[in-house]
Amino acid sequence: MTTQPALPFGDPLQAIVREHRATFRTGFAAWLASNRHVWIAFEREANRVWDRGRRHYSARTLIEYLRHESALADDGRDWKLNNNAAPDLARLYRLTNPGRAELFELRVMPGSERFA
Repeated sequence: MTTQPALPFGDPLQAIVREHRATFRTGFAAWLASNRHVWIAFEREANRVWDRGRRHYSARTLIEYLRHESALADDGRDWKLNNNAAPDLARLYRLTNPGRAELFELRVMPGSERFA
């Protein structure tokens, strides 16, 4: 298993997650710190979708694509992609790319503290 170094305290993504902690599931900040490569790939693919003219897309579709690509690549990285990551990655994308916020539709589960 490949481990990644801890992100610096001043990391802007972690600051966004801390600032909007009620938006993300518990443990997302730690997951993000260990899976930064997943975020980078997710953001890259979301940007590719946007740049191709799509204004609405599925975060779960991107996760499935990344699963497929990581299964074919033999790069030694440990990809931890379960379905729980998709909503949090979509929320993070919306926060870091406000001009592209409509790309992912967010849903609020009954009883959830999460918001768009």
